Formats: sequence, structure tokens, C-alpha cells
Amino acid sequence: KSSNGISVKRPLNTLFLSYPAMMTNIKKVSETLPLINDPSKKRPESYSRFSVFCVFFFPALGGLLFGYDIGATSAVMEQLISSSLSGNSWNQTLKSSSILQGTITSGAVFGAMIGSLMCFELERKLGRRVELMVSAFLYGFGAIIEWASGMSTFMAGVAIPILLVGRIVYGMGAGFAMHGAPAYISEMSPPSIRGILVGMKEVFIVLGILVGYVAGFFFENTEGGWRSVYSLALVPAIFQFTGMWFMPSSTRWLMLVGRRSEAFKSLTYVNPVALESTLDEIQLTLAGVSDNEGGGIFELWSSNCRPALICGVGIVLLQQFTGQPSVLYYADTIFADVGLSSIASILTGSFKLCATLYAVFNADKRGRKSMLKVGCWLMLIALVLLTVAFMSDYVSAEECNMFTTEDMCTAFSSQCAFESGCSCSSVSIYDCTCCDVVGINIQKASILAAMFLYIGGYQVGFGPMGWLIISEIFPLELRGKAISIAVVANFASNLLVTFIFPIEMELIGVSLTFLVFALIDIYALYFISKKVPETKGLSLEQIEKLFQRIAYGERIRD
Repeated sequence: KSSNGISVKRPLNTLFLSYPAMMTNIKKVSETLPLINDPSKKRPESYSRFSVFCVFFFPALGGLLFGYDIGATSAVMEQLISSSLSGNSWNQTLKSSSILQGTITSGAVFGAMIGSLMCFELERKLGRRVELMVSAFLYGFGAIIEWASGMSTFMAGVAIPILLVGRIVYGMGAGFAMHGAPAYISEMSPPSIRGILVGMKEVFIVLGILVGYVAGFFFENTEGGWRSVYSLALVPAIFQFTGMWFMPSSTRWLMLVGRRSEAFKSLTYVNPVALESTLDEIQLTLAGVSDNEGGGIFELWSSNCRPALICGVGIVLLQQFTGQPSVLYYADTIFADVGLSSIASILTGSFKLCATLYAVFNADKRGRKSMLKVGCWLMLIALVLLTVAFMSDYVSAEECNMFTTEDMCTAFSSQCAFESGCSCSSVSIYDCTCCDVVGINIQKASILAAMFLYIGGYQVGFGPMGWLIISEIFPLELRGKAISIAVVANFASNLLVTFIFPIEMELIGVSLTFLVFALIDIYALYFISKKVPETKGLSLEQIEKLFQRIAYGERIRD
């Protein structure tokens, strides 16, 4: 009708002619508007701060225990091979076998992979809450087994296998925790603070590493102190199990398994004034979902899930392939060479904690994608600096210690110096340190600076943002299995990089090794730009719809 109320008929052909132009205009407008109209922006979010704290804290203890083992094990291994501090009769067996040492160190990672694979099959039956309770039980049981392996009555043939079993059981707890914790926190958190809460789990991992370092430092001169270091993990494990016992199951998992009334109670635990219509939005994302335990592994490659799977698995692989385990390997060596070995771990852990806190409190302000890019750029600059610094021969204290006379010492390198009046005749030639490396120089200072820049970049980007992104991008019916695949990929790639790094250094040298990592980092920047959409401020259901639109060709934007 026209403005005066008279009906006006338009020719049919003009409708067809105007349709393409109309669609073009819609497309132009859509690219200037937010990806999704967020209902949470129409009315302020209301939530219980105490409930939000509990939703975060008890699952995050699983992350703290995972980090604690990383920090504690570095100190434990030093004691286990010491004849005066191990407190057992099998220290020489370990000291003489680098394979056994590596197996004990990586036992928890193997266990974590086993736990993650178990979650792939069990996640829908158990739910996130029960997964975290299982995790706490395995953590505590593993810590008890590790402690028991050091009993003086055990010989090497019994004690070492018991210790390995304890390491694997503890690692299985980590596998369940790293699967259940990000999913539970993400599914229970209000959208406006989800980034902070999931990111704080990474803070707890780093805090756990730091606590592990401190515990190792405190017991480093105590005979059999390694048993106490491992057994301390039992305390937070008990707290985690008890806390999760009283927590509700995840709202979205309850909807997934058809328990709507319980889902509403879970929803109101965090948001007491929540409307039941919120459950309708969750239900819409489950339309057409079958009861076949969330589908099999091939369903993860379906058109709806494929962009999210590529995004999530790609991020966790690039976390490791950009060299994170390898850079930290050299950090310990450099600290030892400049005389800071006793507090090196605590310094590194403290710095990582500060960088992670910065990232977490900016995730919901600057966005996940922005933080990933900043972190990758810092890592790239650091890797280029490391490539240049290692072009000159690097001489470590370990290399200088090989020489037991002053003539041999000074002839080997100008970076080695023989201590005046020192004699190697009174000690084993393997323990002689008369020939030691000359303190810090420009090369070592440059390497240290580059390493701290790299660590800061990783903890601003890949560290917290990787776990945050994989916790929120997958569709609800496949989220558990997809996170399981991502966690397994993370642990497996970590093992692979750790294994390949020394071989790569021997084949092409340290400088070119870091250059390879720099090239992979450049690809990571491209990957983030093309495959990772920005998800800050969106509910999980809105993120799911976003990836559905990406699957049908929508361009990824920042």
C-alpha cells in the first residue's frame, strides 16, 4: 500500500530484478553488524558470585595438580639419582639409565593420553562433574602409589615398576581433568566472564608448576624428600573430590542426556533469576541429535563440526610445534651456566604466572584471536633472536666440565676457565667442575632475553587461549569427544616435539632448529587469521551457530 492507503501492485519482473540487489545490500549490512545478536547484551547478566567461584575453583584444582606434577618432577628426578638424598637402594639403577629416567618423567604424559582416550568413550555417560571426581581419585591414588614406591624394603625390580604405575595413574587423572575441567567451567560460566574463568584454569596450571618448583626447592636437601613432594598432591586432590561431590552437573550435559528439570536447577545455581527459556535455546542446538552416545569419530568430521575441529586441533598442535618444550629445555641450561640454577625454575614459573594473569584478564576485553596473534608475534621475534644468537658456537658448563686439567680446559674454548688451585684428583672425574664456563656474556644475555620473550608470548597466547578456545567452539553433542581428541593431540605432539628436538639439533644444529620453529610460527599466524573466529562475549549456543555458518561459507572475521 502507498502512504494514502491505496494498494499499489508492482510488476513481477521488478521483484526478480530487485532481489539480487536486495541480497547484496543485506550482505553488506551483515558484514558491519555483530555476528550474532547476543541476548545477554539486552539485559544485564545476573549470577551468584559464590556459585561462579565454586564452578571455577574445584575444577581448576585439576589443572593445579597437573601443573604441580610438571614442577615437582624436575626436582624429584634430581633426588632419585642422588646416592645421598634418594633414600633408597636403587638410585644407581636410575642414574645409569637415561631411558628409565625419561620413562619416569614422561610416564604422567602417557597416563594423560590414556585418560583422554578413555574420556572419548565415557564422557557422555559420566558427564563433566563425575569426570572431575574420577580425576581427583586418580590424582590421589597415583600420589599414594608414588610415595609407597620409595619404601626402604623395596628393591629396584619392585620399586621402579611401582613408581611407573603411580606416574601413569597420576597422569590418567590429568587426562580426565584436562578434559572435564575446561568443559565444565565453560558450560557453567556466564558468557561475559567465561574467558576469564576458563583462562584462570591455565593460571592454576602455571601456579601448580610454581608450587611444584617451590616444594622441590624446600625438600631438595632432605633425604627421601621426593616422597613428600609427590604425596603433597593428595591434599588438593581431596579438596577437588569433596568440592565436586557437592557441585551440580553441567547444565548443558544434563540437557544433552534429557534431564531438563535437573538442568534448570543447575542453571539457577549460577544464575538464580535465569529463565527456563534459556533451556529452549540449548534444546534448539540439540535438534536432531540421536541417542547414540554422541556419534563416533567420523561424525567429528561432519560438515557442521569440521571447521571447529580444524580450529581446535590446529591450535593445540601449533602450541607444541612452535617449540615450547624445546625453548624451556635450553632455558634450564642457560640458567645453570650463569649460576642461577637453584632458583631458575622459581624465576621462570613466576614470570609465566604474571604473563598468564595478564592474558586471562584481557581475554574478554581484547578477544581470544587478538591475544593469540600478539602471543605469536612475540614468539616469532624471540625465535628469530634465538636463531641469530645460536649462529655463534655456544659453550655450556657441561662441556667445560669434561676437562680436568688447565691446559685442556683453556685449549678447548676461551669461554672455559680453570679455577685457580682446584684439583680433580680428589673427586671422580665425572664430578669435577674445576673447568667451568665463564659467567654471562652478550650471547648468553641475548639468549636469556629471547627466552623470556618467548615464554611471555606463549603464556599470553597459545597457553591460556588454546584451552579457552577448545572449551567453547565444539557443538554440544560432540563437545566431549572433540575435546578428548584435542587433549590427546596436545599430549602426543608434546611428546613428539620433545623426542625429535635433540635429534633435530644433532642433524641441523641449534640455530636452524629454532629457525624451523620460527617458520612454523609464521604459519601459525596465517592459521589464526584464516581458521580462528573471534568468540568473545558469545554464548556457547551462539558460537555453535557461528561455526555452522562458517561451515556453509561465511567468511571468518576478527
